[in-house]
Amino acid sequence: MSQIKSTAIKDAESTARAARYENGFRVLQGRREYVTYMADSSIRIWYSDIPWRYESHDHSAVEVLLTLEGSVTYTVEDKLYHVRKGEVLIVPPDTLHSLSMGEGSSRYLFLFEADPLMAMRDLKAMASYFHKPFHLRDGSDAHVRVRELLLRAQDAYEKHDMLWNTICYSCLLQIYVTLGQRYLTGVRRASGDAPGNMDSEVINSVMTFINNHYREELTLEDVAKFAGFSRYYFSRTFKRQTGYSFKDYLCQKRLQVAMDLLIRTNRPMRDVALESGFGSVATFNRVFRESKGCTPTQYRVIYGI
Repeated sequence: MSQIKSTAIKDAESTARAARYENGFRVLQGRREYVTYMADSSIRIWYSDIPWRYESHDHSAVEVLLTLEGSVTYTVEDKLYHVRKGEVLIVPPDTLHSLSMGEGSSRYLFLFEADPLMAMRDLKAMASYFHKPFHLRDGSDAHVRVRELLLRAQDAYEKHDMLWNTICYSCLLQIYVTLGQRYLTGVRRASGDAPGNMDSEVINSVMTFINNHYREELTLEDVAKFAGFSRYYFSRTFKRQTGYSFKDYLCQKRLQVAMDLLIRTNRPMRDVALESGFGSVATFNRVFRESKGCTPTQYRVIYGI
């Protein structure tokens, strides 16, 4: 009986893996799209000059459009964008959108996971400001700079030289810096010198503490005590300065570890759950599904080795 079950699972995995190769490594389940990547990478770039339409969907990846000729029409959460030659549209992750491209048009489409970029703590602190579309069409130095960096990333992606994925991400990091400096100049992150804020060194120490102890039954009280503040003050200030509640930051850390284990190992779900800090497989399955829109098993089938 177990052999029959094992064969059925392998057949299901084989079918899922075959499906993801049929349309450029893209898997659509309802409105949720799962973007898969080549080994040791988390970015994909497509060129197309074929008229087409892609219905409303969302995914965990950031999507960036660079129109080369003609125009591409996007609908992002009911707002319409006509992205013409040379213009750039950046669609944040987990955002419902559709697109269509007519005759005589061409474009590059970039999809990448933002997690490596959000490991930069100053970017993470401004994460909420990047959860909106950017339509770059003003011809400013920043617009030109972003376009050049996208083409540089595309060139590295196409050549596949050593560390090409890192080269692509270095370009993406510079793009986010450019966006922040040019288009978010009015935004000021909470400073450690401002009244009612914790020193940045304290915040960094707290993040390191969480990263080192996420496998344990870590509570808000534990971390507040480590920081030397009351739980209420710490909770309020941590969220204001990082953009994340303590609970959300801890949960995202655990999910990131779990996703890495699911992709790179064949360890049993119980081991993955415990190693990533979840108290039980049931809790792990529930939290994972709520966050990623699929079960850990489905995630492994789609993205795993």
